[in-house]
Parts: sequence; structure tokens; C-alpha cells
Amino acid sequence: MTRCNIGIFYPADPIGQIPGGIDTIIRSIMEQAPEDLTYTLFGATSDANARPVGRKISIADGRSHFVPLIRADPAAVRKLVPLSLRYFFELRQYLRAGRLREVDILDFHRIDPTIALFAHDPRPKNVMIHQDMTILRNKDCDIGWRHAPWLYERMERTFFPQLDRIVCVRESAIERYRRMFPDIADRFAFLPTWVDATVFHPATSQGERQAARDYISSKCDVPPPAKLLVFVGRLDRQKDPLLLVEAMRLVCKAEPQICVLLIGDGSLRHAVESRIDALNLRSHFRILGACAPVFVAEVLRAADLFVMSSAYEGMPIAVLEALASGVPVVTTDVGEVARVVRNGCNGEIVAVRTPEALADGVQNVLLHLDALRGAPCRQAVAPYSPERALSQIFEHHRGQAARRGLKRAGAT
Repeated sequence: MTRCNIGIFYPADPIGQIPGGIDTIIRSIMEQAPEDLTYTLFGATSDANARPVGRKISIADGRSHFVPLIRADPAAVRKLVPLSLRYFFELRQYLRAGRLREVDILDFHRIDPTIALFAHDPRPKNVMIHQDMTILRNKDCDIGWRHAPWLYERMERTFFPQLDRIVCVRESAIERYRRMFPDIADRFAFLPTWVDATVFHPATSQGERQAARDYISSKCDVPPPAKLLVFVGRLDRQKDPLLLVEAMRLVCKAEPQICVLLIGDGSLRHAVESRIDALNLRSHFRILGACAPVFVAEVLRAADLFVMSSAYEGMPIAVLEALASGVPVVTTDVGEVARVVRNGCNGEIVAVRTPEALADGVQNVLLHLDALRGAPCRQAVAPYSPERALSQIFEHHRGQAARRGLKRAGAT
């Protein structure tokens, strides 16, 4: 029997610890791959010693594979030559060498010149877009295409008609695309992100929660009486950790027993550390860098509050993970957060993106933690299970395979 092979093209490392929604989605697809579909990520290694460039690595009992084409900075710091550009040239060499012949279906996770390499390729092609890309014209955007949004929009007009399916985690983007491309409107679909509740879940008892709290307090040097706040994400302009620091300056004046764990790394790490020191907040912050998902889950089980200060988002998985862990969320009003965060129920969405507004939101939720944590958080994300979302992805790939006449493993 011939098993359908799906190639995923994105410079991610499914075994690494770089936090990011796209990386998490790709990892989930690969780990949950069904028996009749094989996924191969042509990505980037964040540890060239453990996962050398060019070496094929099996995942999920061989149902998925990872082939690193380039190296990526584990701290997610941007280099002079963009990661996407290095990835494009290495992938081009890989394609020219004929090393992608066994791939049946092509999956991309953004619109960029990588797709141009397959412009005349007859194989089915899909893309998942993780933002409403009108953000390119926003002053807070740090995506490279902000320097030439017109060129990005031209790529959309060029590549969309060549694709079989375009999904996005922002419903506003799907509505806009359907208006812009009426002839292919049926190819666009909204696909919300998801959270794995087997990994991200609350403690089952007060004793288990206290044990998690004791463990995190010891490992991260958190004073036992302190309220534990958590931030998870890249330290870059999109996530705007500097806004969080400024807000915490205000919160700590009123609530001195506060400790914030920053999980993530990136180009703003030095600026964040410098600002924390300038505001004399070092005793209130712990910067942990990139961490494995299982450790993030342990942190969330010990946490009192999750805070997100982003300038823009799609449907942030970190928020879903916090809520699935029973942790209330305070967030800026970005992306699809209003689908799961409800004021006075399981957290607060601040109306304006200022230190004062974010600080007020944090203080308000801290006053009502007992009412907001637990069940109201978990219930909000119950519909966003990986089974529901991934089944759509897998069924679409099966349909594409059937149309190409490919037999699936186990088929008769």
C-alpha cells in the first residue's frame, strides 16, 4: 500500500523549545498524525548537534519526519540575513536535487517566495495563515513584509489561485479574502487554534497545586507569598514585553508581593532586562528563556494569572493553554481572544493598550481570582480541542489524496 506523504514547509523545529503558535501547530499535526498519513517537516534545527542539518529524524513512531534544512537561533534572535531568505535558498537547492519527489501534498504556513518554488508544480498545495495580514500596515508590526506590504499583497493575488485551500486562524481575514477573491471564495476557511488538554490542565487537588507551586517556587526562586504571574511568548515587538514591564511597575506599587515569570526569548531580551533594572523591578521578574511545553504546563498549574501584552495576534495558543490550566487571563484586545476570554468570567480584555489599562486589568483580576479561576477558564476552551481541529486537516489531506488516486495505508 502507498501511504500519502504530506510535506510541511516552514523553518520550525518540532523538537526544539522555541515558543510560537506556528511551531506548536506544526508539532501537534506531526505528533497526532494518523496511521494513513505521513508528514515530513522540511524545517530548521535549533540544535545542530542533536539534530544536524540534512539528517532525517523520525517522530510519532515514524508517522512523521523532520528534515532540518538550515540552522535557527534557539533564542529566536533575528539575524542580518533573514531566516526566511536562508530557508528559501536551501529549499531551492533541495528541490533542484530532486529530493522532494516522494511528497504528494504540499503544505505551507505563510505566503512568501517559498511557494513560488512550486508555482508550476501539479501537486495539491495548501497554506495556513496565522495573522490577518492587514497588520502589515500597522505601526506596531514587526513582520519583515511591513516594509513592502504592497509586494506581500501582490503575492497573495499571485499565489492564492494556485492553492487548493487557504485556512486562517483569524475569521476577519477569511471574510476579507472571500470578498477580494470571489471566484475562489470556497477555498478559504477559518480554522481556530487548539489546546492539548492532556498536557495543559489544572491540578486535580489543592495538594497537587501546592506541590506544583512549591516546585516552581524552588526552581525559579519565587518567594512563597508572592502572586505568580506568567507571560509566554517571544520577546519581540509583536508580544510587546516592554508594555508588560511598564504595567508591572504600576502593579507592584499597589501589590508588592508579585513575581512575573517571562517564558520566551528573542530580540528584545536585552531591552527587557535593561528596563527591568532601570525600574528597580529585578526582584519581581524571572526571565526563564525558552522552555519545553511540559515545563510551561507545570508553571501554569502553579500560576495565579496569565498576562499577554501583544500588539497583534492571530488566535494565540498561549492564552488557550493558560485557560485550559484553569488560569485567568488578562490580555490586550487582539486577534481572536474575545472568543475565549470574557470580562468578569475568566479574566479581562483591556480596551486600550497602555501600561495603565493593563495594570488596572491585572489588579482587578487579582482581586477576584477565586471566582475567575478553574471551571470558567476550562469551559471557555473546551470547544478548541486538537481532535476537532486536526480532524479537519487530516480529512482534507485524505480528500486530496483520494483525488490524486493515492491509496491509504489500511485501505482495500
